[in-house]
Amino acid sequence: MIRFIKQEMPRVNDMVKQQCYYKVDTIGNMSQDELIEQMSLCGMSKAHIEMVLTRMKESIVELLRQGYSVSIDGLGRFSLSIGVKDDKEVEKLDGGEKRNAASIKVRNVLFAADKKIVKELNRKCRFERGGTCRLTKCKFTKEQRLDMARAFIAKHQLMRINEYMNITGLKKTAASQELRQFAESPSITGITTVGRGSSLVYVAMK
Repeated sequence: MIRFIKQEMPRVNDMVKQQCYYKVDTIGNMSQDELIEQMSLCGMSKAHIEMVLTRMKESIVELLRQGYSVSIDGLGRFSLSIGVKDDKEVEKLDGGEKRNAASIKVRNVLFAADKKIVKELNRKCRFERGGTCRLTKCKFTKEQRLDMARAFIAKHQLMRINEYMNITGLKKTAASQELRQFAESPSITGITTVGRGSSLVYVAMK
């Protein structure tokens, strides 16, 4: 059984009826080592599984680098999301300053699930109601939260998402989105990022 939570959405204005959406009450994250352990139950050696996973990751990165998107039947398609570097502005559609290749960077790797795996999960998954998660209104404005983030980084040299949650009272999704917005305009906010994934931290722009 998968537990699901009814999550309150931010109200756009007082005239709009309060909305909600549903999300999975995730029980945890399975690491690569744990995934290999799970896959080895079919009789394959752990060393062979690790070699295949490593080679697959390397091949996907190389093909994305060359300009391909990569599809795995029954799983989904990987593709690149690109944009201008943090200290650059997007050029106008017609006229104005033109951006050269050096102004572009990879922003993310996108994954679109294959319809087959969605259908399979719909067939196999069974759900049960969890609870209701309501928004906690933050008593600080966005400008105040930015000042708090700057002060924390100045004192501790870096800041993680959970630390920003603790000092502002924001939920994880809201805190993550807001920090990402700050880091996308480092010349204005003075905040940028170092690392990636679980090692991502926020630091002062030099």
